[in-house]
Amino acid sequence: MTVEYRLCNVVLSDGVRSEAYPEMYVRKSTPAYTREDGVSVLSDPTYAKYDFLTYFNAFSNAKWRRYTRISNVSLCLVAKGEFDVNLVSCEQTMARPKVTILTKSHQELSDYTEIKLDYPETDALLLSFEIVTHGEVEIREAYYFTKVDESLLRPVELAVATTTFQKEDYVIPNIKLFERDVIGSDEPIASHFTLHVIDNGRTLDPAELESEHVHIHPNPNVGGAGGFARGMIEAMEQSPRATHVLLMDDDVQISPESLKRTYNLLALVNDEYRDAFISGAMISFERQDEFYEDVGYVRQGGLYGPVKETRSLYPGVSEHFVISDLEDVVKLDSIEIRRNNRYAGWWYCCIPVSSIERNGLPLPVFIRGDDAEYGNRCAEHFITMNGICIWHLTLGFKFRASLERYQVPRNSLIAQATTGVYNDVNFLEDVHVKFYLDLKTFNYEGAELSIEALEDYMKGPEFLKHVNAAELNSRLAAMNDRLVPIDQIDDPLLEGVEFNPSLLYEEIKRNLVERAYDLLTVNGQRGPQNLGGGGLGIIPYDGWLYSPNQIRGKDALLAVSADGTQGVLHKKDRAQFKKLLKRYKATLKDFYARREEISAQWAAARDELTSVEFWKWYLEDQAKDLDE
Repeated sequence: MTVEYRLCNVVLSDGVRSEAYPEMYVRKSTPAYTREDGVSVLSDPTYAKYDFLTYFNAFSNAKWRRYTRISNVSLCLVAKGEFDVNLVSCEQTMARPKVTILTKSHQELSDYTEIKLDYPETDALLLSFEIVTHGEVEIREAYYFTKVDESLLRPVELAVATTTFQKEDYVIPNIKLFERDVIGSDEPIASHFTLHVIDNGRTLDPAELESEHVHIHPNPNVGGAGGFARGMIEAMEQSPRATHVLLMDDDVQISPESLKRTYNLLALVNDEYRDAFISGAMISFERQDEFYEDVGYVRQGGLYGPVKETRSLYPGVSEHFVISDLEDVVKLDSIEIRRNNRYAGWWYCCIPVSSIERNGLPLPVFIRGDDAEYGNRCAEHFITMNGICIWHLTLGFKFRASLERYQVPRNSLIAQATTGVYNDVNFLEDVHVKFYLDLKTFNYEGAELSIEALEDYMKGPEFLKHVNAAELNSRLAAMNDRLVPIDQIDDPLLEGVEFNPSLLYEEIKRNLVERAYDLLTVNGQRGPQNLGGGGLGIIPYDGWLYSPNQIRGKDALLAVSADGTQGVLHKKDRAQFKKLLKRYKATLKDFYARREEISAQWAAARDELTSVEFWKWYLEDQAKDLDE
């Protein structure tokens, strides 16, 4: 039997966000507003144009036809008033996107009426529509749908697992949002949705928050990897058993429509992509039309970054797409993911339970790299689509040495040795570069963290199985720099200091003598004393950028935040430099001597470390101190 199956809702209002960034939803010549009853009023004048070819409301036609079983697309509008509807297509060209009007129709509706318009058969990248009003028009509902044989619909039980640690300000509003707009909706997802909140901080009240479809699971603080592993287990053991588990960060904002589109994709996914991971995009929380990443990859030099980037500004930082711009919307929907070592970030990643059954659970690495390893190990295909996304605090990606200098390299080496991912990547090269960068910028604790990462990797899987993960993370976090307002740094070197933070990201230009000095003396810490006259240098506060011309010959360095208001002062310490360099060389010698032996130990532990049995034991073992 043929049925009409809803694919995507047209999001006419998304609260404050759609008011602040309207062109993510609709481009309009005159204002529109949404009443308390949910009806959108398009215009009072006699003529206005509303264009829905946007990030949230264009239909990703080429992708839906590639990933699913659909063969036709239609638009449904529930509206009243006099208006024209233009069905349009959009294609990418070498210049600007090409928009073509496919059909036109005129509507004169004295009361709310459901109209359904079929798109002509087309393989165009995007489909959308325009409304041209001839007076006030009210739209109660709008959505894209397909006509499909009911037998082609797959059964879906979608479980969302979010891991939280004392982030009530985000988690509780999200729970209420899911209950109201997903569980409380009249769409198929409502009766096939379960939310598992893994409470690593043990601060949520289950009695207050739990319901039939919402479950709170107190958990030891085992980081993101441990929380998401627990979520996977809960999804597999719930009743009815989940078919898919969607891993999602706690400190995010989400549009319920992203969840609905994910569910509808899963219900119609074709055989080729039935085991694919659906990777939602990360959009900036601060600038809510700035795209960061949907699928990432690991570069051969050991850096992690987005597959979709316009251009690299410097290592670790790229220019971003803007999803209120039509050209960028078209680019994002058309970029092919042709990279080795790909993964989907666990801020929003939907994984088939069948994949978990075949490939096991994540590695117990606490935080950073767990999602990259798992995606590389388990996913053959990734599905991305405009409108499936979350908004994430970019402040959460502020540089922290305990993560970037310890967790990332240690976990990358563990993943490479244990499960065989990234076999073409040289992570030791990246460790080497970062270690010497920290020495040159007098960030001695950052350099020490790089050494500890190698030392702990060399301890093998027994260390990872039995170390108290929360205590280790706390100790490492204490080694992070603490940014403070610059006017609170009490040091005579800062008297009268002036700078423009935007000018600190200079292009590196050095002559041969300068290069030799930087390399051989490690910025004046080895060999003869300074040749540069000492004093204070000013550099950006992030651990990726090398600014040799700003640090050369200085006795102290002020690392400043991007806005120039905060900083941390590092001073040259030749004795500490010598101590760390000696320790690093000894660690490298041990690493090369025992590399194959240690790698074999990690590989032998793969099946155990990724098994449900191990994870249940591990979670219980990590919780012992909390329960005593």
